[in-house]
Amino acid sequence: MDSFEMLGSSTKLKTESKDMIDLMDDHYQEAGPPLLEEPESSKVFMDLHRYDEDHIRRIKEFQDYFDKVKTMVKPGCSQEVLKVALNSLSSLVSILTYMTSSPNLHSSL
Repeated sequence: MDSFEMLGSSTKLKTESKDMIDLMDDHYQEAGPPLLEEPESSKVFMDLHRYDEDHIRRIKEFQDYFDKVKTMVKPGCSQEVLKVALNSLSSLVSILTYMTSSPNLHSSL
């Protein structure tokens, strides 16, 4: 008889333990929306990472072009090459100055 009583009490403890775990799960599930959801936060991180990689790639591409200009325009180059390089760089500087000094105006719909 004692062994049946012990079996009954251990089953009762297991049931109570399971009920407590279920209660805790319900409590935490109803605590509100998560601050960072895994798929969304990973997506944002990957977008930022991709943007950074693209930006770095373009800066390196610019540096490569600039290095080519420096190689072509050096003492002893023709007047024509020097004129084209100066005019192109002057135009580029003017455009970039304009772009960086003007406020970004966005129309609202």
